[in-house]
Amino acid sequence: MSAAIRHGSLQSASSTRAAQDCVYAPQRQERGKWFYLGSFIFACILFWWLPSIFYRMVVHQSDAVESDTIAISIFALILFISGYLLPVFGPPAHRFSPRRLDACGEFAYKATVLIFLPALAISVHLLYSRIGMDYGLGGAIPRPYQALLYTHLFFGFLCVGVSEPEKQGWRRVLMTTAMVILPRLIVSLHGGRFFLAQAVVPAVLIGVARGWIRLSAKRMAQLAVLALVIIFVPALTRGDDVIGADDTIRFFAAGSSLRLFQDNTGLSLSGRCPPLIVSLTAKTIPYGWMGVCVIDIEGLKNMPATLDRILTINDPSTLDGTVSGTGSNYLLDLYLFGGMFAVFAGSALLGFSCRRFMGWIGHRSLFSGIWAESLTRSLLAPRGSLGYVYERIPSLVLTTLLVVVVVAAGGLLKREYAPAPVEEVST
Repeated sequence: MSAAIRHGSLQSASSTRAAQDCVYAPQRQERGKWFYLGSFIFACILFWWLPSIFYRMVVHQSDAVESDTIAISIFALILFISGYLLPVFGPPAHRFSPRRLDACGEFAYKATVLIFLPALAISVHLLYSRIGMDYGLGGAIPRPYQALLYTHLFFGFLCVGVSEPEKQGWRRVLMTTAMVILPRLIVSLHGGRFFLAQAVVPAVLIGVARGWIRLSAKRMAQLAVLALVIIFVPALTRGDDVIGADDTIRFFAAGSSLRLFQDNTGLSLSGRCPPLIVSLTAKTIPYGWMGVCVIDIEGLKNMPATLDRILTINDPSTLDGTVSGTGSNYLLDLYLFGGMFAVFAGSALLGFSCRRFMGWIGHRSLFSGIWAESLTRSLLAPRGSLGYVYERIPSLVLTTLLVVVVVAAGGLLKREYAPAPVEEVST
């Protein structure tokens, strides 16, 4: 009888947790809402307007970015904010039971631990092999290395997204986050700062949206310091000149993309596929295998012809001392696709989708890491392609569903071959 009572209490606790996971709490949709919006506005200031502010208001020099271009970017941001602040209704779709989430989280945690040492070894090797070179001369990270680092990132944030610290404790969340960040920190010491941001920013966004990080004045100051570390430490360790007023101005001016938008609105795409469509589908359509919508760049053959690659081919001098050429600008991506209407409508849609992503990561989910990575990429949209925000979503969603299938199959096999319970014989 006591066994039956224990069984009943376990079932009750399980059903209570299930109910808590599936209950729609509207206040969760508000967690992180203003934090992300402030972060995006900061990104626009950093990548669009900061050099113009320096040139016009500090050193009083001529600014290559025209006032009309600045006005377009301000209006685009206003429309982004309008789309972001549209009402959000309804809870996210819950299609997996808490038991399934627990099983997938356990699988993802073990995978993260298993891949950590190879990822760490790769990151140390990359740092050691490039430490004596000027930044950019080491070439791109080999694809097998990238595959392992991204696999590690995927499993790490799959684990974080389904974690329930109130039940499992904080150790797993903290250890998983640290294991994801450390290899990318090492790579960033003599490489692109985005490697570090790609691990830190999703963790912060999930923590804020789930209520794990409370945004007090002290916490905001700590996050501001963290942002400065991501911006400046990789630049300093790879040898960039960022100390001194003139060096700082040049450093931020190099990251500005408004002039790129201004100077390329008349870019001819005759004979090329729309770069926006290519960048949106670069991870789901094998353009290289088909030999269409491709471009050759820096010894790499049949690469998807995204806007940043087209711009770099048109201006080969931009590869001097850099890894990825000119970069891009999501406003230009939209303008070349459909003119000013596409710029403004696309900005509003980007804002709306980012608001949905921010609401979704506030819930325990297998897909939280995917939405958090898209939000991280959207913070770079002012100096990147719009498709870069969304390109990995289809492949990552399919990979997540494959993990669910593997975990479910493992559970079935475990139950199938589990030893039969021994029946007690009463005397």
